[in-house]
Amino acid sequence: MTTVRVTTDAVLQAIKQHVASAKHDHFTTHDIARQMGAEEYHVRIAFSWLTRNRVIETIPGVRSVRYTGTHGEKYSANVYQLVVVSEKPDFAALMGAFCRA
Repeated sequence: MTTVRVTTDAVLQAIKQHVASAKHDHFTTHDIARQMGAEEYHVRIAFSWLTRNRVIETIPGVRSVRYTGTHGEKYSANVYQLVVVSEKPDFAALMGAFCRA
């Protein structure tokens, strides 16, 4: 079995590829691990860093239903999305628009 190096950069790249190729903009750790061919545990670690640094975020109130591999027990998992980053405001243009006499 080939070992996949899981870094936050590699996971972020996989997330962007997944969002670009999917018909929806949300994803789970399982989705990204499967796409990368990596263990989900390592992807979860990268997700924690990406969440902490506000690159991705959980979607409030949305959960994915999963089943454990050993006993088939039901559990719910977080569903994530990329954080939308807007451009910084142009304060010089705002000052010019509102402060000119």
